[in-house]
Amino acid sequence: MLRALINLILKKPILVIYDVTKLCNQRCLMCNIWKTKSNDMDLGRLEEEVKKLSRFGVRYVFLQGGEPLIRKDIIQIIDIFLKYRIKPTVITNGILLTPEIASEIAKRRCNLAISIDSMDRELFAKLRGVDKLDQVLDNIRKIYKMERKGNWSITTTITGLSKFEDVREIERFAEEHNFMFAIRPYIFVRGVAGKKNDELMYEWKDVSEIFLYMAEKARKNNFLAYLVYREHIRYIKGESMPMCDAAKYSFVMTESGLKSPCIEFTDINSSLENFRKNRKTFYKKLEECNKTTPCFYNDAREIGVLWRNKWLILLNAPKIIRQLIQYGNFF
Repeated sequence: MLRALINLILKKPILVIYDVTKLCNQRCLMCNIWKTKSNDMDLGRLEEEVKKLSRFGVRYVFLQGGEPLIRKDIIQIIDIFLKYRIKPTVITNGILLTPEIASEIAKRRCNLAISIDSMDRELFAKLRGVDKLDQVLDNIRKIYKMERKGNWSITTTITGLSKFEDVREIERFAEEHNFMFAIRPYIFVRGVAGKKNDELMYEWKDVSEIFLYMAEKARKNNFLAYLVYREHIRYIKGESMPMCDAAKYSFVMTESGLKSPCIEFTDINSSLENFRKNRKTFYKKLEECNKTTPCFYNDAREIGVLWRNKWLILLNAPKIIRQLIQYGNFF
């Protein structure tokens, strides 16, 4: 935590988004990642990279894809990051989440986030490209009673096809099965990761009920999440957004080990040794992106939202601590 705080002060990243693999068992309407080839690192090469990340000051990692559970060695991957004091969050669609894998994750200080965008079977299949909702829900029912060291959550991407009652049904399912629940706005920028789809587009009036409900609920029981939802609302309304966090507090490591500022800019690479120097060279591209197509990818926004509100967080520290103890730490 001390090293993470030092990095924040120095505007050095504390979070890495690691594309474990680009292979995926879904064909989501909102994603282009699965269309690309995957050149996955083996465990030996990965450990060398993780050593460098740890020395650089990285303390958190999102293990995503593609679908990270396609990797048969996902538990070994988790252990490599833990060995070097980097806390993982596994982001999965849940199709391959067997009780055996879940049990191993539960034993470790590792967060788990499962993506479910609808409880309507037909809509789920349309959004995700596969008819696997029943399997995902059944997998959760088999594991939800496990004692766990990390935080487990269900996350929903809100699109133009989302309905308030459907989102509430996902929330109820999450609560009944001892999972936290969070929503995220549908996003596309350059089309490298997020894909534009006209059916998924929306205006503020289309999703206001959902985001206002989640923000008000978070204000009472998860103040940190409330600060993020407040920024979601600004973003969806089209209000001016501050410069994103890409390359400042977070960056991407591709499945082959390349370091990039954002999941939409994997064509720009840098070594950790020259990261801060190189950041100046591609800052203009990020700045232009932020002006013309501002986004709310987690890797480019959430840390900055919390850091900019650090004095408000300190002011509300007693309440936040109580909430983290009672409800868990989604972050």
